[in-house]
Amino acid sequence: MTIERPRRRSIRILRAAGYVVALIAVQGLLSRLADAAAIAAPDLFLLTGAGVAWRFRPAWALVAAFAVGLLQDVLGGGLLGLHAAGVAGGALLVMVVRRYFSNSGPVQGLLTVVAAVVGEWAAFLALTYWLRSDLVTVPLLVRTVPVLFAGTLILAGVWERVITWGLGPRSSPEDLS
Repeated sequence: MTIERPRRRSIRILRAAGYVVALIAVQGLLSRLADAAAIAAPDLFLLTGAGVAWRFRPAWALVAAFAVGLLQDVLGGGLLGLHAAGVAGGALLVMVVRRYFSNSGPVQGLLTVVAAVVGEWAAFLALTYWLRSDLVTVPLLVRTVPVLFAGTLILAGVWERVITWGLGPRSSPEDLS
């Protein structure tokens, strides 16, 4: 019994590390392809933030989602903290979906992606207002958000399986309260 527990923990850590490598590689590939097509790439970092919102307790989910967004900021070379706040904002709204729509099948998946995208862009808009900058403009919203939402929604089902492999299955609401 004592040998099995450390082995499971190390396998979980290796899977999580493999997941992070896959996340970076696949997001990088999708970003390159989307740049070539002049469209917005699906946001797998946002889906990861939504995935941790389904798997962790609320406070830890926000910390983990912020860390995922911060990793995206560090790798992307953009404004440090912008995606971190966006992914955390998306995870916050996903936790509302988790509370009221758990185990509702495809509706849950659709609402998860809608909540994540709305939360992310609401955080972007709040930061744009707070910083008094033009980070987010109306033309950017019109051009980017629908394409980003569609691409993220299309990949959400497949990526949820990758998240389950790397981070484990979703917890029930009773486990997380």
